[in-house]
Amino acid sequence: MIVALNHKSNFTKEELLSYLDAYKNLNTYNHEMILIPSVCYLSLIPSNLTYASQDVSSKDMGAYTGEVTAKAIRSLGAKYTLINHSERTTKMNENLDISKQKLEQAFSNDLIPIICIGDSLEEHKNGEYVDKIKKDMDYLLSDIDKSKDFIIAYEPIFAIGTGIVPTNEDIEKVTTMLKETYHKKILYGGSANEKNIDELKQVKDIDGFLLGGISLKLPSLQEFLNKL
Repeated sequence: MIVALNHKSNFTKEELLSYLDAYKNLNTYNHEMILIPSVCYLSLIPSNLTYASQDVSSKDMGAYTGEVTAKAIRSLGAKYTLINHSERTTKMNENLDISKQKLEQAFSNDLIPIICIGDSLEEHKNGEYVDKIKKDMDYLLSDIDKSKDFIIAYEPIFAIGTGIVPTNEDIEKVTTMLKETYHKKILYGGSANEKNIDELKQVKDIDGFLLGGISLKLPSLQEFLNKL
């Protein structure tokens, strides 16, 4: 399975180096591990590890002070990048148009996008979430060669960092639709941890997990991997 570790805006340089030193002793059971540190630390990740950027600019190289382009990220050895993460869309007010531009930049610079897609609590309760997710995915992928390599991460917005996890049945409605429609690897993210992995790993049409909080705590992550 794929296990992607999103550090979000955590760790100082010294803390990350300490983490990486301990990470070497992690038993990953041959799962495909993807480290996703803050972009400023990408150059610190050993070349024998697979890593991703948490974000990518919607712009190409040029006069865009503060932006980090896909081309620059790829030059640092990153293989993947997150696109459309809900913390970008809800906290940074980035809409689907911006996410689509970022997706195009990733494809143009040989970065494999991990496209995050999710639903609000209201959409989930109203039973609108499967249609909403498909509509958003279709918009992001419009005018894009669907044979290109990408991964889809289903992350219910209301589940990220809250401890609230939808039922397996609800998750499967999304993962099955995504798998049958786009024929790509599907991850689940949203409060997945060592305590609920026994249940979550039974979800159909799932190829791995995008982890947040637990990715920072290696003992908990090891327990998660032991059960996976």
